[in-house]
Amino acid sequence: MIRLSDKAEADLAEIWSYIAAEASEEVARRLLEKIEKASRLLLTFPFSGTARNQFAEGLRVIFEGNYAIYYTVSETEIIIVRVLHSARDANALAQRGGFA
Repeated sequence: MIRLSDKAEADLAEIWSYIAAEASEEVARRLLEKIEKASRLLLTFPFSGTARNQFAEGLRVIFEGNYAIYYTVSETEIIIVRVLHSARDANALAQRGGFA
């Protein structure tokens, strides 16, 4: 099972709004579908992402295009913690508790 954190839901809403305004709603929808598809692969390969323990214990990341999908793995689910554009400063975000 995949679960989105509140921050991840907000990230995806922000991504959709920005892409819809800059390109189109269709382009935004397709991008979110790609992010969802990449996330679903984690159900089969939960530890395929690169560890990012320096940001938060147990945190891992995979990429879909220009977007970083940060997640953790529990015994029963994959928790998508954040979905961020790869240009964002993850170190600074981590220092402000952005992955908690």
